[in-house]
Amino acid sequence: MFQSLKKLAVITPLLLLLSILLYLDHISYGDAGLILATSIIVILLILKILIHKTISSPLNDDDGSSLFFNIMESLTDPLLLLDDHKTIIMANRSAKKMFGKNIVSEKISNHLHDTNVLSAIKHAIESGKSDTVEFKAGQPRARNYLLRIHVLEKVKASYLLSKNAGGRTIFLTIYDITSIKEAERMRVDFVANVSHELRTPLASILGFVETLQGPAKNDSDALNRFLKIMNDEASRMARLIEDLLSLSHIERDAHIPPEQNISLKRIIENVIEAMDIRLKKRQMNIQFSTEFETGNITGDRDQLTQVFQNLIDNAIKYGQQGTDITIEMMAHHDKRDNKEYIEVNVTNQGAGIAPEHIKRLTERFYRVDTARSRSLGGTGLGLAIVKHILQRHEGKLSFDSEMEKYTKATVLLPANSSSLSL
Repeated sequence: MFQSLKKLAVITPLLLLLSILLYLDHISYGDAGLILATSIIVILLILKILIHKTISSPLNDDDGSSLFFNIMESLTDPLLLLDDHKTIIMANRSAKKMFGKNIVSEKISNHLHDTNVLSAIKHAIESGKSDTVEFKAGQPRARNYLLRIHVLEKVKASYLLSKNAGGRTIFLTIYDITSIKEAERMRVDFVANVSHELRTPLASILGFVETLQGPAKNDSDALNRFLKIMNDEASRMARLIEDLLSLSHIERDAHIPPEQNISLKRIIENVIEAMDIRLKKRQMNIQFSTEFETGNITGDRDQLTQVFQNLIDNAIKYGQQGTDITIEMMAHHDKRDNKEYIEVNVTNQGAGIAPEHIKRLTERFYRVDTARSRSLGGTGLGLAIVKHILQRHEGKLSFDSEMEKYTKATVLLPANSSSLSL
């Protein structure tokens, strides 16, 4: 249409020509008016034809195909077109990135090997009905995908492809739903773990209550012993509920950036002072060294206090009795993101952690030694809380350990202009 409209620009030189002829007295005003009126009528007729053509067919085959291909190329999800022989006749950039550059003209079965997927595609070709199917693919770690199968009949397919498709054309769209599946799994696991963690102490309490109401009703020794156990189990349930509420509050505020100007050095010193009784009980000392006078950063004082309470508490609980815990605070430049951080290392001497456990330490309810953790009063949520707090502060958490020697927790918190003043 636009190419045709360009031809209407002839009206401009026509007006110029008529003006010159009138100026030279080669034609009269009447003749000039007749020529101009005739030209306008012809232009209106041409416009009417063009408008009618545009309404009846908004895009010609070339324009439609080009627009369709441009849209497909710009989408981030893999898109494929198959003919009725399951041969790939078109693939967008994302599909080629997922399956390979030279997938056009190949069979879809060369790239999608899931039997349910291939059966669904076959059924769609035969029945003409769209379908949806989930599958897994990828190595070494499989990812979850959702495949939507859309059936294009012959007329629509030929319009889009600017050629006769010869039958049904299958339009495949692939969506990566791995994060959704992992979130679902985590929710299910979380509910199961919470139920288990609460059920165990509750069952113990109910069992001892029943015993005290029956066989041990008049046994003072059993009464004192069972009441102590019941108190321990009730305290464990209270700690678990407190940690669950704390984690819920942290997740609720995850997207609200902290705004307080706080001294990280002072926070750590206060936590060490609060842990003094526990340290003496285990005949342990903390050696705290820092190159900063204050180590001021932007953060949430209460949450960062909780971070170092949990990390130092773990160092005390799992460190060897009679040994020292070292805490080092220093400047750190991260070459990967080219940012300045304040680094805090909390290191204890003890049994250490095997490499296979390191990556899972911040999972909710994950314990390296379940029996020992519960006997020491752990809820399995401490490091998960630390991780979420540091995420809110745009910080980082990592662990390093060597069996029968040490375990080191490293915290990185973003520095500001005043942080690095020594």
